[in-house]
Amino acid sequence: MKLTEEQLPEKERPVWRKLQQLENREKQTLWLLIQHSSKDHLCIVQHITPAVQALEQHGLIQANPAYQGKTGISFYVLRNTPHLMKKLQSAAIRQERPL
Repeated sequence: MKLTEEQLPEKERPVWRKLQQLENREKQTLWLLIQHSSKDHLCIVQHITPAVQALEQHGLIQANPAYQGKTGISFYVLRNTPHLMKKLQSAAIRQERPL
């Protein structure tokens, strides 16, 4: 499945365009976060890498301040784009790479 901009709501399209402009390492990191995220868009990251920092700066992931776990940091992944996230999680289950 190749996801296209037209398959998304108008308000989520700028985020899709931003994803396509990411550097390869950032795309790979985001893809891993999507694969390991819950249905609530949450993912625990054990190590903050430069790619994770870049994704946070781009606004694609946000730290979850409510997380009180002993290890790692919890992030919301694509929190404000539920349709895009659902399509990407579905692709992750099927092991496709839509980016």
